[in-house]
Amino acid sequence: MKTVSMRVLALASLASLAMATSSSAVTILQFGQVNPQDSVIATASGSTTTFTTSPNPLPVTITNLGGDPVQLDALESFENLVSTGTATATDGSVRQTFSGTVRFTSLTGTNVLTATFTNAVFNGAGGSGSLSGSNPPQQVAFSSDIPELAALISANPLPNFSLSFSGITPNLSVNTDGTIASFTAENAGTFAVNPTAVVPEPSGIVMAGTAMLVGLGGFGWRRRLTSRA
Repeated sequence: MKTVSMRVLALASLASLAMATSSSAVTILQFGQVNPQDSVIATASGSTTTFTTSPNPLPVTITNLGGDPVQLDALESFENLVSTGTATATDGSVRQTFSGTVRFTSLTGTNVLTATFTNAVFNGAGGSGSLSGSNPPQQVAFSSDIPELAALISANPLPNFSLSFSGITPNLSVNTDGTIASFTAENAGTFAVNPTAVVPEPSGIVMAGTAMLVGLGGFGWRRRLTSRA
């Protein structure tokens, strides 16, 4: 039986640290890649850079869902994830804004989480970077076909996210057209919501949704293993 690798967990933790959220934030989804040979590809064309996944969709392991630790096999895809502003490079740090959609689906096509955003900020240097946004000001919106997640999203209307990119090859740079130069990388990330008031404790979301998730078939539900052979 496949377990989550330490590399995946480290990447997901890095993404969580990169995202500035309050102590009352509710984690909606946290994930890491399954296969290190898979990639996020940044393709520079003219004055814009587009992010895609290879393969598309890309296999991932969801390690947290609605605030509960889990192990779920799922698929990640980027849709129209394109730069929206001119890239800048200052003291080795590269910055550019991006708009688009990041979608996570079950192995049978159920929408686990869709995040759509405008002018999220990519920041990075050397071989690592992050793409992050919050609402406000970047007009981030979440949706899910899992009722428990949809309820959390509805009750906490300030979504935010951070995607962490590691192993960026070649190192980050800005090309002569003023956009981030092409690269490949691995990614992991955290998606959360912040309340406008005191948020109810999201306890038991996985327990409450177990029957429904099992019914999806092929969603790869497994509890975290506490030991290894």
